[in-house]
Amino acid sequence: MKKLILILLIASIMMSTVVLPVWAEMESLKQQEVDELETAIIDESKELIIQDQFRINITEKDLSVREGLDKEWKNILLLGTDTGSASLNHGRTDTMIILSVNIKTGQMRLSSLVRDMQVNIPYRDNLYKINVANAFGGPLLAIKAVNETFGLNITDYCSVNFSGFVKIIDSLGGVELSLDIAEAFIAGAALTTEPQVLNGTQALEYVRIRKLDNNFGRNNRQRILLSSIFEKIVSDSNMQQITTALSEVLKYMSTNLTLNEVLQLTLPVL
Repeated sequence: MKKLILILLIASIMMSTVVLPVWAEMESLKQQEVDELETAIIDESKELIIQDQFRINITEKDLSVREGLDKEWKNILLLGTDTGSASLNHGRTDTMIILSVNIKTGQMRLSSLVRDMQVNIPYRDNLYKINVANAFGGPLLAIKAVNETFGLNITDYCSVNFSGFVKIIDSLGGVELSLDIAEAFIAGAALTTEPQVLNGTQALEYVRIRKLDNNFGRNNRQRILLSSIFEKIVSDSNMQQITTALSEVLKYMSTNLTLNEVLQLTLPVL
């Protein structure tokens, strides 16, 4: 009996010297994550990377889908990320847009979300800007946050980072837009108000313009560009060309939609 007590005592001492420092280190890392997050909320010039062990794992069965909404409308969350050195589904979302497609009539709507809005991020205790949901748990957590905030039924997403965005535009041969002189100057384009073709880098500078107005003006430019990209894909093209273009675009994106699902949404729009 005395030997058993001695063994248990030794074991408890070993655990206190081995396990507790590991636990303390994890707590320290967790606090470090919180500190970095709070700093990033104030200064968005800082890269926000949440380590995998502290990210929230969301499944497609846990998206807080609102039941009873019009099934003729398919809602998709479009995410644009400035990930820097991180992988695509990490970091803040610089852009969040809800693409709604009526699967019967082909009507489309683009609804921009102001990235600075304070919302409840699922499974977190505090209010945060909605654009950090992707940093906490990737596109699925971003979907869950949007569904809970606006009472929507989103289950699908398309996410692209800035480098992928540039490649998409360039792979399409550029995109035609009409800019005012101030926009053209900032984007590094020709100083004209006439329609002109922007390359990927110029298009990225255009949609990221902040100096001329506010988030609403910036969001409007993003919608204009997305509309122009889609018009370029579907205009004067046959289905083979459209399929090829969409296949190329999907190379630079992260999405839970298949090419067939994208084409099924494209057909009524055509």
